[in-house]
Amino acid sequence: MPYLLFFSLLFNFNLFAKDHSFKDFTEANYFAPIDNNFLQLKAVCRQNFDEKDRKKYFEILFYSNNKHVFDLNKHFRAYEVGHRNLKKPFYTFTIRNWFHTFAIETKNEKFISNTSQLTKRRNEVIPEKLFNDILAHGKFTLFFHYLMDNTKSKGEFTVVNPAALSSCFK
Repeated sequence: MPYLLFFSLLFNFNLFAKDHSFKDFTEANYFAPIDNNFLQLKAVCRQNFDEKDRKKYFEILFYSNNKHVFDLNKHFRAYEVGHRNLKKPFYTFTIRNWFHTFAIETKNEKFISNTSQLTKRRNEVIPEKLFNDILAHGKFTLFFHYLMDNTKSKGEFTVVNPAALSSCFK
C-alpha cells in the first residue's frame, strides 16, 4: 500500500510539474482562441548604436491595434550578467505580461519557455533558427498560460508589413 501511495503522489506531482515539453504543453491543454482583431501585427524597426556608432541591438517592435505587444531582438553586445557569455549575436523574444508558460511555433521551429518571471517584461533568449523563421514567414503562433490565473490562450499572429522584417536586420 505505501508503494501505491508513493507512485500515486509521484504521478500527480508530474502532472503539475512546471517543466514540460512543447508537445505536452500545446496538446494537453485547451487554449481559448485570441480574438482575430488582435492577431494582425505592424512591425516597426528600431536600431540602437552606442556612442562610438557600434551596433548594440536591433529590434522589431510589434504593435497590435496601436499597442506595443512583442519585440524580436538581435543583440550584438550583452550587458546583463546572464547574457555576457552568449555567442554574439544572440536573439530574444520579449513579451509583456505575467505568464507561467508561453510557446512559439513557426513553420519550421518550436520553442517553449517556463522560466520564472520577476518582472512583467519577459525577455527570452531564443534560437537563431526560430528568429530567422519569424523573419522569413512573418507568421507565428503563440500559446500563453497566464500566471495570475489558469487562463490559456492561443493565436496565430501575422505581420501586415513583412518588408519591415527583412530590411531591419541588414
